[in-house]
Amino acid sequence: SVVQVGEKLMDYNEDFKLYLTTRNPKPDLPPSSIALLSIVNFSTTRAGLTGQLLAVTIQHEKPQLEERKSALLALLESATPTLFRELHLEDENLWNNFRNAKECEKEIPRSVSSQITPFQQVLVVQALRPDRLISSMQLFAQRALGVRELSPPVVNLKRLYQEQTRAEEPILILISPGSDVSQELQELAQQVVGPSNYVQVAMGQGQSQYALQQLRECAGKGMWLCLKNLHLVIAWAPVLEKEVNALKPHPNFRLWLTAEPHPKFPLVLLESSLKVTYESPPGVKKNLLRTYEAWTPQFIEKGHQPVRSQALFALAWFHAIIQERRNFIPQGWTKFYEFSNADLRSGADIIDRLCTGTGSIQWDFIHGLFENAVFGGRVDNNYDLEVLRAYLHQYFDRDVLGGKGRKKLAGILELPLSVNHKDYVKAITALPETDTPAMFSLPQNIDRSQQRSVAKGVLSQLVLVSRPSLEDEQFDKTRWTKDLSPFLHLWKRLNQGSDLVKLDQIPAPGEQDPPLLAFLLLERQAAIKLLQQVHSDLSRISKVIRGSLLLTTDVRGNANALLKHEVPASWCRKWEGPAAPIHWLRSLVSKTLALGGWVDRCQQGTLLQSPADLSELFNPSVFLNALRQESARRLNLPINSLEFVSHWGPGGGLSKAKCPVNIEGLMIEGALFDGHKLVECSRDSPSGTPISNCCVAWVPAGQTKNKDNLLEAPVYYNSLREQQVTSIRIPCPGSPEVWKLKSVALILKNQ
Repeated sequence: SVVQVGEKLMDYNEDFKLYLTTRNPKPDLPPSSIALLSIVNFSTTRAGLTGQLLAVTIQHEKPQLEERKSALLALLESATPTLFRELHLEDENLWNNFRNAKECEKEIPRSVSSQITPFQQVLVVQALRPDRLISSMQLFAQRALGVRELSPPVVNLKRLYQEQTRAEEPILILISPGSDVSQELQELAQQVVGPSNYVQVAMGQGQSQYALQQLRECAGKGMWLCLKNLHLVIAWAPVLEKEVNALKPHPNFRLWLTAEPHPKFPLVLLESSLKVTYESPPGVKKNLLRTYEAWTPQFIEKGHQPVRSQALFALAWFHAIIQERRNFIPQGWTKFYEFSNADLRSGADIIDRLCTGTGSIQWDFIHGLFENAVFGGRVDNNYDLEVLRAYLHQYFDRDVLGGKGRKKLAGILELPLSVNHKDYVKAITALPETDTPAMFSLPQNIDRSQQRSVAKGVLSQLVLVSRPSLEDEQFDKTRWTKDLSPFLHLWKRLNQGSDLVKLDQIPAPGEQDPPLLAFLLLERQAAIKLLQQVHSDLSRISKVIRGSLLLTTDVRGNANALLKHEVPASWCRKWEGPAAPIHWLRSLVSKTLALGGWVDRCQQGTLLQSPADLSELFNPSVFLNALRQESARRLNLPINSLEFVSHWGPGGGLSKAKCPVNIEGLMIEGALFDGHKLVECSRDSPSGTPISNCCVAWVPAGQTKNKDNLLEAPVYYNSLREQQVTSIRIPCPGSPEVWKLKSVALILKNQ
């Protein structure tokens, strides 16, 4: 063996070791040297020792990670040498506390924070701890604005009326989806002017003339008028504005308007109104307090039955939980569901009717009404509906409601055996100000997932804000050359060594081809055609820039989309891939190339003998359906008589299946997997972790045993959970309901 020393090659013995010592605790070493050294800090601290042992473990167990870290450090040093030196990124001991801190944005080393600006500290967090980016941005905003918190105080309509409203000025209440101010406004009107002097009109088709009639009448008599959902009749809003300006109202008159934000809301009406934002209160505790401010002591004590009062509290808790769970989209819910105060009122009416009297309470009946008639009607994802159902069974249970010494509500709160309104308010005030994952039965690391999700949304909005407007803009050769060249160069680099863009004869499936081969040939055929369309579109853009082709509407449209960092609509119609064009192009080429290997293995009869990564396919769910057809043919059974089964861990669990597939490359969110069963996450667990390979197959129905210990986990195309591929059963300890509430799901890794 030889080693290069300077310009000379010298022989060396493999047993040779070189020890270097220094009194400098922070030696200035290049990343290329750090990768070759094992640094031992004899001025040992707990954090330093942890970092050293971790580095040794990584070098032994996963040396590729250590190599990648060294390469990244070298790249960063070469790209931004000044920043690299200022941040002392080569000093692992300096950054240990930061990497492991729960609130790392407050633990940036003093020697670093003193050298960079507050905003640069945000960028450091984005680069090294993206799961804390939102918290870092909030801390930056608080310090820049000199405020203690960014959340506005909860709107008090009574104080607003007394201190800020006038008869001549409409009060425009801007509401967010899912929030409803009308009930609170109606209760205020009953206290101030009485129910006979309050009129409420829900705006919609055919209500315009009636609304104007009521406006004139209420203004003359000094009554209150509320026009709800003005955003539904934006075209009519200028008529309302003119009518309001022409009024000479009674001093007691008040005009209340509610609307969701709308880009075409009349500016004059907006400027002439007192504007107030009204949102559902943040946090379970504030949500519950608002509910109990609206519910009077008389309503809680009605009938003097503790079980009724407890059931009302369980309803308020349930309503707060399903609303606040929306903060954890897409893991808490897959999308935003508009659970509103109208649902709460309907639920309270049901409890008022069914929990009054001396007979036994039919909790199953309440479950059914809440699931099918009140709350569940808003939910259109089956796995979200299972979460809702699990909450109902957990909260509205005879072991939770109706007596002492039973289960706590949500496992954390013991309900008062009382009908006193103050007892329930006291229980609410004892809750923590900040929501905990245990309140929602979510995994301990949900904060990481939430922050990553919110950060992606914020960064996407910042990208949109930074984009210049391209409407009515003429062709600008200089700008097109500068901004579109990265896409053109990338595309050329991605297709080097490949002749797919020039392929004339694309293999098509034959009538006698088996289902799996037919699917793969069709999938590859569509992919190559899309690849060639993209190549043609980019080539025409390049020719327009060079002046060898006239500008057409199609070329302008594609170029403008790319200038706005959007995927052209004509491409998206063929395949909805990643939102960023750079990632979309990379994914298109990588999937198309991978499909060639799938087709070759299928034609050779070896496709099912090696692990399959479903993320390499454009339509993985269609592949599984083709697998079902293939299995039905080989078993000589109808398709609808087969069920989809899975086996985890070593061994031939599905050895008798005709077409078993060993799936690799899956990630798991909401839990960990130890190779045999699900395990709960810790607070420091990453939001998603790789999971061991899983063998799946279609077999005759009725062969699966012990389904009670299996969780039917959805498999999503990506972490946004917008498109489901299939569902796979995973062994779980205890009841599957527990894991459903944690929203355990599998994700195709490379998406």
